[in-house]
Amino acid sequence: MTEPVLQIPFEDAFRFDPSPTFAELRENRPVARVRTLAGAEVWLVTRYDDVKLVLADPRFSRAAVVKQGAPRVALAKPMPNSLTTTDPPEHSRLRRLVVPTFAHRKIEQTRPWVAELSAQLAEDVAEAGDGADIRQLVALPLPIQVICQLLGVPYADRAQFREWTELGYSMKMAEKDLVEDAMTSLTAYIEDLVTKKLANTSGPAEDLLDELVRAREEGDRLSQEELIAFGVNLLVAGHETSANQISSCVATLLRWPENWARLVEEPELIPSAIEELLRFNRFSEVGQLRVAIEDVELHGVQIKAGDGVMAALNSANRDPRAYDAPDELRLDRRDNKHLSFGFGPHFCLGAQLARIELQESLAALVRRFPRMSLAKPAEALEWRRVLVSGLAELPVNLGGPPAAE
Repeated sequence: MTEPVLQIPFEDAFRFDPSPTFAELRENRPVARVRTLAGAEVWLVTRYDDVKLVLADPRFSRAAVVKQGAPRVALAKPMPNSLTTTDPPEHSRLRRLVVPTFAHRKIEQTRPWVAELSAQLAEDVAEAGDGADIRQLVALPLPIQVICQLLGVPYADRAQFREWTELGYSMKMAEKDLVEDAMTSLTAYIEDLVTKKLANTSGPAEDLLDELVRAREEGDRLSQEELIAFGVNLLVAGHETSANQISSCVATLLRWPENWARLVEEPELIPSAIEELLRFNRFSEVGQLRVAIEDVELHGVQIKAGDGVMAALNSANRDPRAYDAPDELRLDRRDNKHLSFGFGPHFCLGAQLARIELQESLAALVRRFPRMSLAKPAEALEWRRVLVSGLAELPVNLGGPPAAE
């Protein structure tokens, strides 16, 4: 009997709890055929070990996703010449150029500034009072200011590139015609910024784009197209994912107020709590796409060269083969080897920066608002239908009782 091809995102996507379909697939169809929003049929792998295999095994390529006729997950086309669409050794060359900026020791130097900014944003929340929207007042402005500072993008332009980003990563079929225009506009914006920096290389480097431009001038063979791709990907990844995760982390804690209360009493748990929230919450309703470049057999399924394979990180993070009681939120969970930042060559370059932003924003809110609660029932909160999952709003009360479920 031929198994049905499932449409992904699943019908019950874009809510707090993952679709039960992921658990069913993990147990009964660990390699399943699904149809993406872009109309491509690909394989979906849902178990922890299989997801790690697809992300790290060179038989599954990222470079192949930009080739003519390659399957697509979302409405937007992946961008060539970038960290996310190359394989080693080309990927290694590109990554080597930005690794120094995102190295653990260097990025830790941003922590005092991020903590200070988080405290300032918490005061904005206090000024707004009950009903304040954590997404608008903290989750968006914090990572946007940080990535603008690191990358050298004018913060004054944030409203414009936010609009392009949200449209460019939309998962709404009704917005299909707007997606390409948004990505074209975003790319043109970064191209203009890069062009200006290329014309002015006499002074010291003040930001990451400056450093990349100078690397090009010094003979590292970084093309203008590669510079633009770096800028687009780092700008988007540097704020979109963190903004969504800040909101999701706060909302998940407030969904069960005892967890918020525990962090108020034990703020030293915040680092492990963030790792658990990264595991527990979802980055996406789909997964990271690779293309098989040779035939591979997995769980008796023949994956042919040229087939798309989607690694469902959110499902892997709830796999009982990898975690004890994976559907429980345990703020002190140990040995938490979640895959939310990926695995293998494409492990998230900005993982430590994201951790700092999440830890410091949560610490500031817990310290400033020990009795914070949801202003709406959790199930009434609206989710954005975008490639990187996130709440559209997060209204809170600053000292009152929790909203009734």
